[in-house]
Amino acid sequence: MPSLKRSLICIVWFLLALSVEHASAQGGALLGYFRQPAISAESIVFVAEGDIWRAAIAGGAAQRLTTHAGEESNPAISPDGKWVAFTARYEGPAEVYVMPIAGGAPTRLTFDGDNARVQGWASNTKVLYNSARYSDKPNARLYTVDTKTRTVAALPLADAAEACYAGATLIFTRQSANSDNLKRYEGGLAQKIWLWNSQSEAQPLTADYKGTSRQPMCGAARIYFLSNRDGTINVWSMNIDGRELLQHTKLQDFDIRSASIFVNAQSKTETIVYQ
Repeated sequence: MPSLKRSLICIVWFLLALSVEHASAQGGALLGYFRQPAISAESIVFVAEGDIWRAAIAGGAAQRLTTHAGEESNPAISPDGKWVAFTARYEGPAEVYVMPIAGGAPTRLTFDGDNARVQGWASNTKVLYNSARYSDKPNARLYTVDTKTRTVAALPLADAAEACYAGATLIFTRQSANSDNLKRYEGGLAQKIWLWNSQSEAQPLTADYKGTSRQPMCGAARIYFLSNRDGTINVWSMNIDGRELLQHTKLQDFDIRSASIFVNAQSKTETIVYQ
């Protein structure tokens, strides 16, 4: 395997720079709860105060992208860096919306009337999301929705929640995420990572570990994910066949809650932002 350059960006660094800038301008520190970061070549998009915000990776002032009274969550940036898909409760149920990353009016893509949660992008024009609308509750199912035609297509997988595409291969988790209050859980609801393509049955990649393996992120040549294999949820990676496990962060006090990856297609470098 060719050697790959990898870098990990902690969102706390970016938020600290943001707080310092506001502190110097306003004479006091800016406190907040910043979560669910997503990353592109130049920007980090994140959730704060129930809205979606954008800031440059280099730091500086953040731009508020949404101001609606309804809650927005789960932002994901399109592969070309031009769009942000997210989940919003503008009319009650959680539905999928999309808007330009520079700002603008959101466009509603789904009408499930349920809990539709953005998971990422299948292409520059298709958003990947999960919903329990057409499955046996509380189990989720994965779908894609076309940003231009709003055509929804179901993936033929039962109980599939979080996912990313490695080429034509889907890397996904069984089970939805458990409560953040659970620590070192090894019961029947622990998330596992699976592999599926249209030519074969789905195959488990992390069945050797009883604990949590979740939020897969498809890199240039490896699959990154969150796992509590060392007692705390950290960033790990493996080959697409589930072998050659590597640990990339070694936090001990607090779990990583969410993470996002950007892959530079030309240089094959990978950058991960996490909360």
